[in-house]
Amino acid sequence: MKKTGKRLLALGLGLMLAAGLITGCTSSGGGSTTQAAPGGSSAAAGETKAGEAAEELKAEEGAEIEITYWEGSQSDKAAWDWAIENLKKDHPEITIKPQVYPSNTYRDQIDTRIAGNDWPDVIRYTYQRMGKFKETDTMLDLTPYISEENLNDLIPAFKEACTYNGKLIAMPHHTDVIALFYNKKMLENSGIEVPKSIDKAWSWEELTEAARKLKQDNNLDYAMGGIWENSSGYRYLPFIYMNGGALMNEDQTEITMNTPQVLEALKLYESWRKEDLINNVGFTATPAANMMFVANQLAFDFAGSWHCSYMEENMPGGWGVTYMPQRNGKTGSDMGGNGMFAYKETKYPKAAAIVVEYLTAAEQMKGFCEAGNFIPVRQSLMNEGIKFTAFQEEMKLFMEIAGTIDKKMASDETSVPFLNLNESFNEAMDPMVVDGSRTAEEVAAQLQEKMNEILQEYK
Repeated sequence: MKKTGKRLLALGLGLMLAAGLITGCTSSGGGSTTQAAPGGSSAAAGETKAGEAAEELKAEEGAEIEITYWEGSQSDKAAWDWAIENLKKDHPEITIKPQVYPSNTYRDQIDTRIAGNDWPDVIRYTYQRMGKFKETDTMLDLTPYISEENLNDLIPAFKEACTYNGKLIAMPHHTDVIALFYNKKMLENSGIEVPKSIDKAWSWEELTEAARKLKQDNNLDYAMGGIWENSSGYRYLPFIYMNGGALMNEDQTEITMNTPQVLEALKLYESWRKEDLINNVGFTATPAANMMFVANQLAFDFAGSWHCSYMEENMPGGWGVTYMPQRNGKTGSDMGGNGMFAYKETKYPKAAAIVVEYLTAAEQMKGFCEAGNFIPVRQSLMNEGIKFTAFQEEMKLFMEIAGTIDKKMASDETSVPFLNLNESFNEAMDPMVVDGSRTAEEVAAQLQEKMNEILQEYK
């Protein structure tokens, strides 16, 4: 266990586990339908590979499963209401106890519960923040319970995000990604046509030239905004990975922020700031770019699929969406969305595995995404298509983009040290983002040094 102050919670959890103090929450029901390891062995054993399951898995007698999640919007609530209703109907042998927390306090409330040894059985969590649970070995090994056929349908980047030390420790539930929103009138006035297919996505140079023209033609202070959001510096990482760079090497034992590929991606942002092509808002004002965009102060806005309703409400008919830019034929986007995992010491591991498998199965994932305007993370659903409740054409584009998420980026973003690496990324980039007081070369050097210090703490 590491001893940094930033990870006191993780340290405490590890110590409690070692002392055998953490116990699963009590939960009640019996007999479900997914696949188990031969002999119905517990997932915690972790010895059976996916696909070797031979015996029908049934929930423990009297099983009760508490599921914690948040509802970030009305569409999110509608999706969860639908999912929980179906879960209860299809698995009456399991008593389902949903626990909903506000989205802005969810992580704090879960952490408070965990610190008091009060674990939910099944937990919704963002991919990037699962690392702390991986570190403390508190996630139920789902490997014996999920078939190879099921896993092969997952988009590789998300399967990678839910795997650790060769074990399946979560299942991806859905995603959301960033694309390039544009002001229709501004682009029309400047005679600029947006790419109509992903293989025609603008190069970095083409996007930069379009931004320059739009800034001049429309007398804008800035042409673009939106790639930063609070302390989520990872929003910019797709530019590093589409250029062949990465936070760490393949086995995640070394920091690789001193490569030419990383520096080139950092210099792209530096050049945008030097020309005031992108706004100077750092990590402190989430809605600033969207507000500027709908006020006709920006021509482009890097924003997410979940922002479509905001755009239409405040700029009806005046906006469109196109693809993220590409570098040497490779594009990408951030890895939004959430996965589902179960607590390792739950009293009812089989029932918990059934719930996780059920909620993330193709049929349920399709219904959840359609109701909530989320993007599925199964190839079969990508191929089949989803009928969304709103913004069908825009969501189709976002689904295409979701298929471009870099597998290595997904692995790095869900690694044990990622939360601290991301904090270091925020701190190093902020001066360059806000006032240009740090160069790309200085940012890269600081990142290499500081991230290496962080990584050493995990060895």
